[in-house]
Amino acid sequence: MRLGRAFWLLILLLALLAVAACSRPTPAPPERTPPAELTPTPTASRTATPTPTHTVTPSPTITPSPTPTPTATALPIQVSSVLRPPEAIAPVPQEGAPCGLVDTLDFPVAPPLADDAYLIQGFGRGGRPAGQHAGEDWGLLGRSNFGAPVYSIGHGRVTYAQPLGWGRDKGVIIVEHRFTDGSRILSFYGHLDPPSVTLRAGDCVERGEEIAKIGQPRTPPHLHFEMRSHLPDEPGPGYWPNPVAAGWTSPSQFIWNNRMAAAPGVVWSRRINGAAQAAANGAVTIEDGDVLALDIATGATNWRLPVAETAVAATLSADGSMLFVLDGTGNLLAYDLPDAGAGGAPTLLWQLALTVDEDVAVAPLADGGVLVSSWGIVFEERDGKWELLGQRQMAAVSADGEIIWERTRPASLYWQPGDDRWVLAGSELILAVPGNDSRVWSIDREGPAEWPAQAISHFTEVDNQLWGFDANTIYRLQPDTRSVVVIAQMPAAVPGIEAILPLPDGRILLAHRARADRRLLLLDSDGALVWDRSFANLSAGLSDLLLADTEPLLLTQNTTRAGTRVDLYAVDVDAASLNHIFSGGGPISASPVSAWNGGNGRLLLAIPDGSIVALDIAAAGE
Repeated sequence: MRLGRAFWLLILLLALLAVAACSRPTPAPPERTPPAELTPTPTASRTATPTPTHTVTPSPTITPSPTPTPTATALPIQVSSVLRPPEAIAPVPQEGAPCGLVDTLDFPVAPPLADDAYLIQGFGRGGRPAGQHAGEDWGLLGRSNFGAPVYSIGHGRVTYAQPLGWGRDKGVIIVEHRFTDGSRILSFYGHLDPPSVTLRAGDCVERGEEIAKIGQPRTPPHLHFEMRSHLPDEPGPGYWPNPVAAGWTSPSQFIWNNRMAAAPGVVWSRRINGAAQAAANGAVTIEDGDVLALDIATGATNWRLPVAETAVAATLSADGSMLFVLDGTGNLLAYDLPDAGAGGAPTLLWQLALTVDEDVAVAPLADGGVLVSSWGIVFEERDGKWELLGQRQMAAVSADGEIIWERTRPASLYWQPGDDRWVLAGSELILAVPGNDSRVWSIDREGPAEWPAQAISHFTEVDNQLWGFDANTIYRLQPDTRSVVVIAQMPAAVPGIEAILPLPDGRILLAHRARADRRLLLLDSDGALVWDRSFANLSAGLSDLLLADTEPLLLTQNTTRAGTRVDLYAVDVDAASLNHIFSGGGPISASPVSAWNGGNGRLLLAIPDGSIVALDIAAAGE
């Protein structure tokens, strides 16, 4: 049978297609992409002790360049660094420390900073009948956890090592670490592969030394890592009703605090549970439900105020002489604070029962009182039926404990716990409300009043002048007339302006973010562009700008699945360059890092649920 020409053409075409398909390269297996970073906005705390009667005097209106246009492709900013990573110092045996003293601490996986690791379960988490998680569970990015190496976090002596120390949950190693101040801590490594546990009690290990590999427990493979002061020669339970009270501590918090304490320029560092705010001669923080005041010179506790029903919010009065505390039952307590350096404890002046439920926020009023905001439960009758509604309530309370007014908060006045977008100006508390429908509000003894001008999602105060910005515009605020002056407008971008810093010479430094770039820009006093530089390679998180005395600083915060990283750069505005002067971090936290000028060239950094650090800027930059 004779085949037609069309048939042979079809066969030839199919053959060519097959050859082309075979010649295609085999696609490489996809790499595991690390989880996207969380990017809480780092925010600088405002000074907690402004003068109550301060009046802002509006500056003459500046005629800005309408739109300072950044260059299409900015040059990368030049970065120098005075930071020196800790070098491993060989342990020297000495009395009381046969395996040497700790030089610094690393993380137990992907050392030194666990950059290629992720936290599976954090310290203190619940979920078991036995109580809270007494350690941290770690895994590795981009590879199987089973067989991954585990490292000693520091120089130390093995006190316990058993291939089946946890039975079906596999091997355990415990190492004792001693410090120069005479203190000690135990590091615990669990769920280890039994054949890899070859150390024995009494052996010495060094920081960064591989001590075992992750095994296969009853759960998916991971490292269970603890730091504790007790149980040197037995595994322990892994969970406990109150691990902190029993002698366990947050591992990530302890390691980061130890590393930062040894950094150049750090005067002192101290672990905190929660956040902190500026106070006269130091800081105020809530720890285990109590309120503490820390001394700026040493970090020591000036006073500790036990709160019977656990403090949920606290703030200082406008002049810093009083402390307002809201406890877990809705009681507002006011305390008279001792004079700085005088010693003693706060004295209770009065307490007032308020109807508050949750999402509580407090802020000082300019005349000495306090504003309390919360989300409340309200029943309302509609069409003959009672409906359960949620409303945000506000109450203004005087310094004498009298309720000045109570209001249902307007829907456009969206203010919640953690917001620090407020300043005190004259007789008013001024709030910035972010979002697509952003507003500015003034609050005084008459109640809340909305400014006519829209926008302003963030504030900053420099030399008694209020400045604000939204995504694309910089403003100067005039509280006397409740108006704003446009200083400069940037090209539209998302998210846009992240931070601004008016400089003493009248120029403005700003951090700007577009979808594909991060930039630092300098504007002159007329709003015209002086220079712009890209710093996209430094940070994927959000940024802030600070002024420590006369030194402009760039603060970056990156929160990943391994923890929170904080970096500080000194800005040379004339050379358009940065000097990396500090690097630190803490456990994973959704709250932003806060920072404030402590005076005398000192900056205080508060990393929520991590540490508060006092940094000497000049010493850090040497």
